[in-house]
Amino acid sequence: MERIRNKIFSVEEANRLIPELERAIESLSALARDATARRREIEVLGAIAASGATEGNADVHRLHEMERGQAALLERFRAELTAVARHGCVLRDLELGLVDFYTMTHGQVVCLCWRRGEPRVEHWHPLDEGFSGRRPLSELP
Repeated sequence: MERIRNKIFSVEEANRLIPELERAIESLSALARDATARRREIEVLGAIAASGATEGNADVHRLHEMERGQAALLERFRAELTAVARHGCVLRDLELGLVDFYTMTHGQVVCLCWRRGEPRVEHWHPLDEGFSGRRPLSELP
C-alpha cells in the first residue's frame, strides 16, 4: 500500500488546488451516491437469493452483476480518494466538502480550511478544533 504524506501548504498553494478539489469532490460524491443506491439493490436481490432462488434465476444473475459493478465502483472511489490524498491535503468530510491543508505559522502547525463552494481558502483552525473552530485568515497568528 502506498504511503501518502501530507505536506505544508501556503495559502496560494492551497488555492491553486481548489479547481481540482471541486472536480474530485463532485466525482467522489457521485460515486458515493451510486454505491449507496447499488448497496440497497444488492440487499434486496440478496434477500431474494437467500430465499431459495436458484442460480438460474434472473434476480440471482442480476445480484452477481450488481456485486461486480459495486466492486468496480468502490475501486474507482478508492482511486479518486487516493488521487486527492496525493496532493497532501486531507479530505475531512465528503458530504460537506471539507478539506484541510496543513500550514506553519510562527513554528506551529495549523490547518487552512476550505469548504466546497468557497472561492478560495479564507479560514484556518487549530489542529485540535476542526471545522467548528474555523477563524478568518486575518486572525492567523
